Amino acid sequence: MIKQYKDFFLSEEMIEITPYAQSIIDDDLESFVQVFEAYVDKELMIDPIEICAAYNSMAIFEYLINTYDYSDYYNPFRLTLPMVLIIFEREELLLEALDKIPFSTEQYLIMYEYMVQTKDLDYFKQFFEAYGIEAKERKELLKIALDNQEVFAYLIRQGAYKRFLKHEDIIYEIISYHQDMLEYVEPIKDLSQHFDNDDLINVLKIEDEALFRKTIDFLVERNIDLNAYNEFGLTFFHEALRHAKQASYIYYLFDQGANPFFKTTRGYRSSHQLLFRPADFTLELSRIIDFDASDLLGLKLKDYDALQQNTALKLLDILLVVKLVLNMDESAVYELDRYEFYDLSSIHGIDPFEHSFSLLVFENPQVRERFTYELGYKFDTESVDMLKETLKEVFIYDDELTLELLHDVFDEEAPLQKDLKAFAKANNTTVKLTTDHVEINKIGHVEMNFLPDGTIEKHATVNSHFMDVYYIYKYYDIPLENIVFTPKISKTQRFLT
Repeated sequence: MIKQYKDFFLSEEMIEITPYAQSIIDDDLESFVQVFEAYVDKELMIDPIEICAAYNSMAIFEYLINTYDYSDYYNPFRLTLPMVLIIFEREELLLEALDKIPFSTEQYLIMYEYMVQTKDLDYFKQFFEAYGIEAKERKELLKIALDNQEVFAYLIRQGAYKRFLKHEDIIYEIISYHQDMLEYVEPIKDLSQHFDNDDLINVLKIEDEALFRKTIDFLVERNIDLNAYNEFGLTFFHEALRHAKQASYIYYLFDQGANPFFKTTRGYRSSHQLLFRPADFTLELSRIIDFDASDLLGLKLKDYDALQQNTALKLLDILLVVKLVLNMDESAVYELDRYEFYDLSSIHGIDPFEHSFSLLVFENPQVRERFTYELGYKFDTESVDMLKETLKEVFIYDDELTLELLHDVFDEEAPLQKDLKAFAKANNTTVKLTTDHVEINKIGHVEMNFLPDGTIEKHATVNSHFMDVYYIYKYYDIPLENIVFTPKISKTQRFLT
């Protein structure tokens, strides 16, 4: 993205579409002020400060920062002014900006984060030693510096930063995301009061097995109990069965004392935690996992497998899978709102169906035009030309009949759905509200038809699993009989039956 960003600002296209660009390139302040006056009160797609950065136009840059407030500036790509100057390697302009503009601490942190990620230690030091950061944000800067070991080591050598190595946030970041830096928290002798095992799920996702083993040894030596239950009612062994990068990690945990025979707090066995793991991963564990173990209902792993092969949907069957995944009883599942269900599912390694974009499809171009005229001020829409060009043959809708919605109208409480109902009835037409299709996302599809009689028909297709079926049934309010369930399972995926 950064390369394309730079290329655009240095392109003829940018100069052609920006009336004040040439005066900035020439660094002609008098000409710039005269041309730019007409645009001062308008919302600018291209801020002149960025063109100054691209062409090192010092006179106009100084004029802009003395005339306008850039202390909390973000461009449409969420780049701050210091970031823009770093991208174009305008250190002299950056120093001038830092001296003259009262940037917030947040802006400084963003700037240093970008330096940590893209520059070397010497570059970071020249700015840090000149401008520093407020004492209350030192811990946050140290967390940021974890992405650059040289910068991190440099900060630790400063007395004011070393003390944060004992802080829980820093310890967690190192254990979860920077395991090759464990040496920095080596003096910590006991972590048992700091972390539950659900805090350490990222350890299970380490790519390098040697580093995984080293990290597990580090945790066990510091009294992390692999058999303790977390707030979700699972042990670390259960979490490993759900999240571990390799099956060999499970065997190593077993060797370190993790018990494969413990049940979850709701009575599910270790084998049940493998429901969404690939078949080859599951079969590698046959030496320590009892695939014939039953839960409190007498159901085995293969029984849950079989449930999800049944395309005739039954709510009780779906709930059996949902309760297993969330390790909850039925009443607790029903109490979850949409966001709680999504977050809990994601924590357990399953992101429920979410569409990438929403579309409105009309019966004819005239109705589409009427909708834009009557409700355009309420609905944030645009043409589908770009989608059609990007998605090409998989985009199945007629561009003359379709608008893209730039916000979510699928929320069942959204008042905009009432407007769609009223519009369809008033115009004796059908308006289709639809997600991106399964041909695009391969997971699922939701469609709501607002009919001429003022009613709504809702339909969905799900190609994944029962967690998505439940999510669409409950939170999109679509009856099970209107959900087509056709799970697409490759040879490497589950279903051992």
